[in-house]
Order: sequence, then structure tokens, then C-alpha cells
Amino acid sequence: MILVVDSDEVFGECVVSNLEKNKFDAHLSKNAIEAINYIADVVPSLVFLDPILTGPDGFTFLNEMASYADTMKVPIVLISEKDFSNFDLSEYNVVEVLDKNKVKPKEILDCARKYA
Repeated sequence: MILVVDSDEVFGECVVSNLEKNKFDAHLSKNAIEAINYIADVVPSLVFLDPILTGPDGFTFLNEMASYADTMKVPIVLISEKDFSNFDLSEYNVVEVLDKNKVKPKEILDCARKYA
């Protein structure tokens, strides 16, 4: 299961739809709390995360993921309008950072194939 965490519901639904059309199981959480509740029941194989969320930010979610042995190794791909490429996010298992303004569906699928 791939978890998409994005408060932009239209963008998030597009990512989920793209993944599902390509035979991946995907779930959309619209905020950090919803995502934290989701991972309490399901450990995703990959997370696509926009860290700029409504309510608690994505780093709240990342800290939660890093707090548990079963979720700390899950690869995280950030998709954001903010440039995080110069930040060391390896402690959160962030494996890639994609520019939300330029990302193409193929790039998302490439990440899913590579990390999920």
C-alpha cells in the first residue's frame, strides 16, 4: 500500500488515481493526523508526502513515522512547492524530493516502482 499525504485534495487524488491505474494500491490522507491514524493500522510500503499540510505539518507525521520500528524504514518521497533539496532529511528516510510544480506522473510512477 502506498500512502499519499497531501492537503491539496485534487493533487492527492490525481497521484492516487495515477498509481491505481498502474496497479498500485494507494490511499490518500488529507492531513498529518489522518495519516498518523492510518499508519496505526497499515504500514505503507512507500509514502508520498507534501510536508506543507493544513493543521500539523508533515514533519509531525515524519516524526511519528521515525518513532516506530515498523515504520521508520518506510521510504518517503517529498512532493512539495517548497525546495527541500538542500536539507538532510535522511533521518526521516526521505529518499527523494520532487518539485510539486514540475512533477510529472511518470516521475511518481518511477518512484513507486523503485521504492514500493
